[in-house]
Amino acid sequence: MTDATAPVPASTVALLRDVDGGVEVCMLRRPGRSSFAAGAFVFPGGAVDAADGTDDAAYAVAGVREVLEEVGILIGGSAKSSDDHDLEARIQAARSQLLAGGGVTATLAEHDLVMTPDRLVYIGHFVTPPREGRRYDTRFFAVSASADQVVNVHAAEAVEGGWHRPESMLELDFPAIMPPTRMMCHEFARLGSVDAIVSTLGANPIEETEITPEIIARWMGLQHSNEPL
Repeated sequence: MTDATAPVPASTVALLRDVDGGVEVCMLRRPGRSSFAAGAFVFPGGAVDAADGTDDAAYAVAGVREVLEEVGILIGGSAKSSDDHDLEARIQAARSQLLAGGGVTATLAEHDLVMTPDRLVYIGHFVTPPREGRRYDTRFFAVSASADQVVNVHAAEAVEGGWHRPESMLELDFPAIMPPTRMMCHEFARLGSVDAIVSTLGANPIEETEITPEIIARWMGLQHSNEPL
């Protein structure tokens, strides 16, 4: 018998860029009607689809797909060797097709695009506790974004989106931000640069963590410190 409360495999991606005095991270705010994390600030992400694959690589593929669907950014590029004057138009056409239900691999190929999921750096793993009605088993990834990258949110997924200093996210409390997101923002603020985040968390990702009251209490004790989790 299938466990109705078994967590759904999911991925989320922190798009990061360096700015004067620290880093910024791409954040979305979920609509108030969302079935999970309603009204909360989150990184782009969502459930792993069957078309994303069946092995561990599926988490990275799902992360690339979700970023493209939710904020219009392709972690990848053109499959053409030249003549990329229409690259952005092709990316947005592929996004529309994905949102209509297309599979990521076939859709990108149709528009002469390639994804580079190997750019994603695994940085953590969080599991929603059994007491929650909707549970996720989520891999967190980080990736460097260009300084001029535009965030173009999908209205069905977010009411707003843009670049934020992680320090500003630490001023928010639940339910405006979920505990794993706050934990990651703490680490981003502490480490202070994309290179430091990728190298430190990439080498020592946060181990699989179920979000218990004890974990939340421990994080609260670090809220205004520069200590690692």
